[in-house]
Amino acid sequence: MDPSRLRFRQHLTDERAHYAADCWDAEVYSGRFGWVEIVGIADRTNYDLRSHAAHSGTSMTVFIPYDEPRRVVKRRIVADMGVLGPRFRGKAKAIADALAASDPGEDGARVTVDGEEFFIPADLYQVREEEVEVRGEEVMPHVIEPSYGIDRMIYVALEHSYAEDEVDGEVRKVLRLPPTVAPVQAAVFPLMNRDGLDGIARTITDRLTRCRILAQYDDSGAIGRRYRRQDEIGTPFAVTVDYDTLEDNTVTVRDRDSMEQVRVPVERLPEVLSALISGAATFHELKV
Repeated sequence: MDPSRLRFRQHLTDERAHYAADCWDAEVYSGRFGWVEIVGIADRTNYDLRSHAAHSGTSMTVFIPYDEPRRVVKRRIVADMGVLGPRFRGKAKAIADALAASDPGEDGARVTVDGEEFFIPADLYQVREEEVEVRGEEVMPHVIEPSYGIDRMIYVALEHSYAEDEVDGEVRKVLRLPPTVAPVQAAVFPLMNRDGLDGIARTITDRLTRCRILAQYDDSGAIGRRYRRQDEIGTPFAVTVDYDTLEDNTVTVRDRDSMEQVRVPVERLPEVLSALISGAATFHELKV
């Protein structure tokens, strides 16, 4: 994927989801579709846990202990049960508990119990401040939610990797996939399908496969056509067994992107290809 065609865009307030405090999209430019979202990243804060806690009555917090206890001033809301009890009867205790966890205004507090909202006037409770020792705090975790569009990523990666150039008056189609993700990492060709060249090529293919290199044997058609087929499916390297191989036990390794070639001893071929595929070596270094 081309980094120069990647951007991050922040959602405007009117397009942001109701649960998100902030939201960003990773977008990639496609020649066919324009700017396409491939990742959405939403700051959901503690919206989900707050909603679960509000509707289930179950605490959704986690206790985080401090390294050392702290002395802090806390505000405590104490209901006047002598008045609250007769007025609200069976719900008085639940209302008092909700009141203790509320943040009242100057004239009173609004609390919700069993889905019903109550307004408690300020004269029905006392707000007391007291110094207490605190060993930690209850925290409701926040969530950052990334959402990935895998099919879009694959499409754009293929589109960005595709290129066309002209070779010998013909259009060459090339899929410039990184070697680590190419479905075929090395194609192995016998120059001719006779004189033992094909047998050597098959042996090399088997050896590369055992070395965990995605290798493919191909002896169909002229050598130039085989190169073009492999270029089009993104194969980064092609190995050709020719008549020189019978003399000096070397093969030709061709680079897909530059179309340059270099001779490599057969015994070093798995080592060389592994280094090229992983990026530990470059084709230019190999030629030098």
